[in-house]
Amino acid sequence: MRIVCIDTEDQYREIVERDVVAPLRAQGHEFAWVDGGRFDRPGDAIASATGFDALYVIGDQGPLPAGLLEQTPTLKLVSFVGTGARRFVDMAEAERAGVTVTNVADFASQSVAEHAIALMFAVARRLVEGDGIVRSGNWAKHQGVKLAGERIGVIGAGAIGSRVIRLAKGLGMEPVYWSRTEDAERTAALGAEYVSLDELVATSRVVSVHVTHSPETDRLVNRQLLERLRPDAIFVNTARAEVVDTEALDELLAAGRIFGAGIDVFAEEPPNTETLPSIGSNAVLTPHIGFHTDEADDVFRLAGENILAFASGRPTNVIH
Repeated sequence: MRIVCIDTEDQYREIVERDVVAPLRAQGHEFAWVDGGRFDRPGDAIASATGFDALYVIGDQGPLPAGLLEQTPTLKLVSFVGTGARRFVDMAEAERAGVTVTNVADFASQSVAEHAIALMFAVARRLVEGDGIVRSGNWAKHQGVKLAGERIGVIGAGAIGSRVIRLAKGLGMEPVYWSRTEDAERTAALGAEYVSLDELVATSRVVSVHVTHSPETDRLVNRQLLERLRPDAIFVNTARAEVVDTEALDELLAAGRIFGAGIDVFAEEPPNTETLPSIGSNAVLTPHIGFHTDEADDVFRLAGENILAFASGRPTNVIH
């Protein structure tokens, strides 16, 4: 097979070369890089994919351009690095073009869950502010908050959310959760109470978002819900920016209406710095790195193995 990666960033090149490209080439497959390739230049992306059998998609540069799959008739496979392939690949177009789409399920659930907890503590103890105080040569002490005994509301109790619940219980917090379907068996397994979304937002000291983005969850956490947050609430989002009314959240932060927020995902990545939450607010921002740990980097190899499985006629991890 001939495989191409259009949307890579330099930071991933070394690991992909070692864990993906070398095994593929060892079995007689070709792998090509498109240096500086981007999916936001549709004509260039389509031209770059022409003649190849598979796309290796990291997803850093946004979704595949509309028409790419249908205008590159040799393509038979899109191997997506991660779980959110539906956000980057139009499944209806893949169906029309006869293209198989694979992903890597549950590759970084623990890493993202730990990052959510890290953001929670960073906001609660105002760690970034404290770091700045020491580095500036000052010694002004500020007050944080203790989280043991507090309620944490987890929106979405899938692979990541369920791990956040377990971590929070280990910290002595009281977890409650909401998901789109109430499941008594899951509730019993998690040892956390299922509550309505409205109750979760209104009663939790910490609210952590862990749902995928879809038409059903677009701005799920809307302005009305956000305005019900407690004045001492900490809001954490390591899921997708589109799940939250980010404009309303920014307004709450700028006005000091909530204690703070920890944000790892943005509608535009990298974001426009002029539209970030108020610099005076207690907001801790990270560059979409919740998944990015040594252990989670195994996702690149696993996406490569999906290509090998497809080439051998035994496709795995097929989502379409």
